[in-house]
Amino acid sequence: MRWFFDMDNPVMRTLSTLADIVVLNLLTLVCSLPILTAGAALTALNDACIRLVRMEDGELARDYFRAFKANFKKATLLWLLFLAAALLVWFDYLAALSYVPQMRVAVLAVALILLAVAFYTFALLARYENRLWTTLQNAVKLAVGFFPRTLVMLVFAVALWLACIRWFGFGSLFLLLAGLALPVYLNAVLLNGVFEKIEK
Repeated sequence: MRWFFDMDNPVMRTLSTLADIVVLNLLTLVCSLPILTAGAALTALNDACIRLVRMEDGELARDYFRAFKANFKKATLLWLLFLAAALLVWFDYLAALSYVPQMRVAVLAVALILLAVAFYTFALLARYENRLWTTLQNAVKLAVGFFPRTLVMLVFAVALWLACIRWFGFGSLFLLLAGLALPVYLNAVLLNGVFEKIEK
């Protein structure tokens, strides 16, 4: 029985990680309530998930808020940029529905590209100190250069969110507990090797 509660036990490590994901998800939702701060919250979430994947020592909540504060200005500017782009894509989609239904596929493709770049952008911002334009450029390069990983990230996140919408009763609870943090954690797992190459 003592073996089961040993933190070196894979089962206990998994349970501990899941608990951390739930805590991070709740922190991110709370810190995103004023929509303006969502970028800083997502950047802090990426920072925390990368630390979890790398099993770096630290205090989860304290490190989260440290990253939130440290990246607030840049993250907010980038978030506003992505938010404006997302609103433009949404209006284009509504226009396509009304006037040119065949354009829906193209608009959805643009939305997926935007989501992929956002995944990389906030992960890079969480880990590296660069100018905003450099961060965006690097995000695009990595999204294209590591396309198989990008595709896995997109498929997992979109499938998860669509499932939560389809089964909204259970899905709303899941979104509350892990809907943001779980995809970001998977992204951190996939990107950890990429970041290690960059850092070497």
